Order: sequence, then C-alpha cells, then structure tokens
Amino acid sequence: MPLTGAMPRQIGRYQVERLLGRGAMGTVYLATDPHIQRRVALKTIRTELLHDAGDGGDPAHTELPARFINEARAAGRLVHPHIVSVFDYGEADGVAFIALEYVHGETLAARLAQHAVNGTAMPLMRVLVWFAQLLDALAYAHEVGVIHRDIKPANLLITPRGECKITDFGIAQLDTGRLTQVGMMIGTPSYMSPEQYAGMEIDPRSDLFSAGVVLYEMLTSICPFAGSPAAVMQRVLNDTPQAPSSRIASLPAELDTMVQKALAKQPSERYRSAQSWRADVLALIDTLTQRLDPEQTILLAPLARQALPPPPLVDDAGACMVPVDWSPEFLTQIEQRLANHVGPVASRLVRRAAAHATDSRMLAAELARHLTDARARREFDALLAPHAAPAGNGAMQLARESGATRAATTLDPVQIESAARRLATHIGPIARIVAQRAALGADIAMFRARLVDALPASVDKHAFLDTLDNPVS
Repeated sequence: MPLTGAMPRQIGRYQVERLLGRGAMGTVYLATDPHIQRRVALKTIRTELLHDAGDGGDPAHTELPARFINEARAAGRLVHPHIVSVFDYGEADGVAFIALEYVHGETLAARLAQHAVNGTAMPLMRVLVWFAQLLDALAYAHEVGVIHRDIKPANLLITPRGECKITDFGIAQLDTGRLTQVGMMIGTPSYMSPEQYAGMEIDPRSDLFSAGVVLYEMLTSICPFAGSPAAVMQRVLNDTPQAPSSRIASLPAELDTMVQKALAKQPSERYRSAQSWRADVLALIDTLTQRLDPEQTILLAPLARQALPPPPLVDDAGACMVPVDWSPEFLTQIEQRLANHVGPVASRLVRRAAAHATDSRMLAAELARHLTDARARREFDALLAPHAAPAGNGAMQLARESGATRAATTLDPVQIESAARRLATHIGPIARIVAQRAALGADIAMFRARLVDALPASVDKHAFLDTLDNPVS
C-alpha cells in the first residue's frame, strides 16, 4: 500500500494505529503485530525513493535503500537492554519497512530542548547514569563489529523508567562491509568526529568522539560545535571547546578531563574503548555518591523507580513467592519450540516470562498468550509439566548456587559498600540505600538474594553475583 495520502490501515501483517513521525526519507507508524499482539514502531521508506534507487538519480537516494536494510542488519545483530531491538524487516505492496521495539518515551534531544528553554542543566547524577548506559551499549556494539557513526541526542531515547536506548543504525558500519568508501563524509555535522569530516577510515573511537559531544551538551545544555555547516567543520577540526565547568561552575573537575580526552582531535588520544570510558564514569558516580547524603541522592536520581524491586507475589496462604532460577538448557529448549510459532523474537519472550514466573504453570500461561493454536498450547503444557519448580526462594537459591553459602556471619560495612557500588551501575545512586536495607538482619546469602531482587529484569543476575566476588577498589 503506497505511503501517500491517507494513513494506511495495514502494512504487511502489521496493523497501523497512528502516525509517530514523518521525515524526508519516510514515515514511522505505531503498529501492532497481530500474531503476538505486540506494539512496534514501523519505520517505512518512501516508495518513490525505493523505486528510484539505482536509476542514476541523486546518489543519496541511490544509497537510501541500502542504508535502510543496513539498519535492520546492524541493529538486528544487537541484543542489549540499551539498544532498541529490531524485530523484522520486509516489503509489502512496494513499501519497505523495519519493525522496531516501540519505546514509549522521548528523545534526549527533546529533553535537552526543554532544559534549554528553562535555562537549566540536567541533574548531574541523571546525566552520568544515562551516559554509563550509552557507553555500555556502545561497548557491546563495538565488540560485535558495529560502529554507529551517528551518535547524537536525536538517536537516544529516554524511557519512562529512566533508561537510555540507542536507536537508528541506518548509517552504521558493519565489519562485513561498508555503505560508504574512504573519502566520503557521513553523519550529523555537530556530532561528527574529525576523521569523519576528513573522509578517513573510522573505528569505534569515532563513536566515542560523538558521545563526548553528547556528554558536553548533557552537562551544559550547549552543543560545543554549533553554527553553519562550514563553521561547524572548522570548529570540529581545529577548536577545543571551553571546559564544561567554565559554563556550569558546580561540575566536578573530573568531567573536564573526561570531556577533553573524549574530544581529542586524534583518535589515539581518546579513550581506547567505550568500556574503559564507562569504568571512569562509574568511578565518578561512586565518588559523587559517597560525597552526597543518601537522602539527597534520591532527589538527584529520578531513576529510583527503576531501583525499587517489584511487589512480592504471594500464594493463597500468603507465603512469599519469587521467580524460579530456570536452567539455561531448559530455557533454550523452550525458545526453540516457541520459535516455530513466533520466530526469532521467541528468545526475548521466553527470557522475559522466565524472569517473573514462579512455577511452570505460570511460565506456560505467560507464553501461551503468544500462541494462537490450541494444540501448540497443549504441547507447551506437556513440555513444562515435568519441570515444576520446587517451593522455595528462587533468588536465595541463585545466591547460594553462586557461592554464597558461607557461614551466616554479620555483614561488615565494607561488604555493604562494595555491593552498593556494584548495584549502582544498574539502578543508579539509590543503590546505597537499597544495599543498606538489604543488609538489615541478613546473612551473606540473604543479603545477596535481596540485591538480586532489586535488579531490573534485563540484568544477568548470575553475572551480577559474580561481580560481588570482585570487590570494588
């Protein structure tokens, strides 16, 4: 169905609900996948651009379909809590589309615009937590061979739960090929690295330069490289921006050093990786958290909603119930079965259901919502029946299996503080209060179990418990 005139009711199998946005290249709709009753952001490309590709027209239009497919390929290989997921790519009635995770929230650009209008800067702790999430996502993408090449506030989404997510991999560079050759410039002028302007070969440190521009803007509400395209190029290539603390006096000196390093003209003078930069950001969060009174820290961190554990489930007798620690082998088996009905998204659905199910019946009921065939539901019931979970505290069991079955000794302040620092990387500065409350009347196993309960569902709980065995220096 052509994307001109009235809004289409359906594109492929997706039922269109409303318009989310429109640009020169295409349109984004809010739509529903009727197979699994999931809302998606359906990103489409203008039909005439798709048809004109390769016909000797505008080179930018000629590259557009390749970029469109590239976004699906790049983001499709990335599964990370701070990267917007790609579920599907297809064409229907001359329309090419990508089905993306629908993120209910707003762009970082919109947040920055609000602060610019109000003449205020973003709360520092909020900035640092979001930025640590951005670096975590970039580190993951770089490890699997994807360079984004267009990191900017408009491509960062902020969810109501206080999570930062990267989107729009349309010009990403994959390790399997490139959309552009050396000598071509591509990106958004104010956020492009010097090597992008020079048309040189780029590596992950180019994304880190762009991230440095974003951090500067988050800290000061001012983009360090602004003006006409020619002026921006000259400034990116030659100028060193003022230190953030010269604009906002309350900013710590560590941020001046961090930004200066990120915005170095030579890639070799920047951070060697997103992971190494993230370590510095987390260390600064830890330092600032120690300087602040815990009650003040809560006021600085709207991420507190994310930090609080969900209310406990209770059975008919009023006993507390917690999610089961399902074996990875069993979950893989379930994913394979479900994939026969819903495709690659099965992995995500199973992991999400397993994170909350307290027994096999609950897991079966949760997954059955995605099955339209009664026979398929019966197959899942039969598959799950032998795996009914024994009664008991799943988080406690997980903590004990991780090596926490030590003697029930009293927790010392050093252990609590170290755990709080680890927890802060996932839930923000409120972690200190969560850890202190978790330690009340608890032995080591109980303490660790309570920390696991406070983690967001997207966090690998086994990996988190492993970090607790490596004290923060």
